[in-house]
Amino acid sequence: MKRFATLLQREWMQHQRGWLILLALPWVLVMGAGIFAGFQIETDGKQPGVMAGTLMLTMALTALTLLLACGASLLMAPGLARRDTQDRSIEFWVSLPSAHTQSIGATLLMHLVALPVAAVAVGAVGGLLASPLLAVQLWGLGEWAAMPWGLLLLTVISMALRVAFGLVLALLWLSPLVLGTMAASAWLKRWGVPAVALTLGVGHGLLSKLYGLTFVGDTLRYLFIQAARAVIATADDGKEIKHLEEIDALLPSLPAWFAQDAGQAVLALATPGFAAALAAGALMFGLLVLRRQRGS
Repeated sequence: MKRFATLLQREWMQHQRGWLILLALPWVLVMGAGIFAGFQIETDGKQPGVMAGTLMLTMALTALTLLLACGASLLMAPGLARRDTQDRSIEFWVSLPSAHTQSIGATLLMHLVALPVAAVAVGAVGGLLASPLLAVQLWGLGEWAAMPWGLLLLTVISMALRVAFGLVLALLWLSPLVLGTMAASAWLKRWGVPAVALTLGVGHGLLSKLYGLTFVGDTLRYLFIQAARAVIATADDGKEIKHLEEIDALLPSLPAWFAQDAGQAVLALATPGFAAALAAGALMFGLLVLRRQRGS
């Protein structure tokens, strides 16, 4: 574990500046927009209450930060597969008493799990820190200070934990695609990502037109749907909010709803589809390890 922690620290030391800028950028943009342009939160011409508005701002900033972090991670993922070989640092890391699985695992954990989870935490905290500016413009600091902060903080923490947990599950569902793209990039270098895109796109087109087989497209659709349901499992069964006033009434029940929703996402793991996705992801991880062994 000490060696693995060192590998994790290596990723942090190498990318910390870029990650900190990436995570802080959405909050800076939102605060700048609020100061110079002002906040406007309306639906059907109605303004929400202070608690609903604070929660909406927190959720929006969390989503924006998470979207930016996930986009950066997925864009960098193919290049990470051959980073050590390109900069010749593979010779140093291979000399250390650590297995290839540890080196690759630490890279995947930091970029694909730790960074998105940190984005959720930073976005949630940033939304709460930006809420006084929102309150000054719409309701006044008196109403903002008089909010039931215990209930609000419990709701925000429950939301953040649910989203973070869902991200891990979604990554497991999408592991064949994410790790498959990384494996292709490791073996085929610059041609890896185009090769995967052409294989999936052209393969689906040819099979569907020539033989009427759509299993490639169906599999991709299935994986993305299950990944989305891992983050919000009971979206279709949730309560419909027709008026902004209803948000305040629903706040006390949201922490329990997030817990129930997480349970539904876990139940979806007991399926042959998830077992197949894990097996395919493990195979792609094995190809990454094999390529690293040969490259060293």
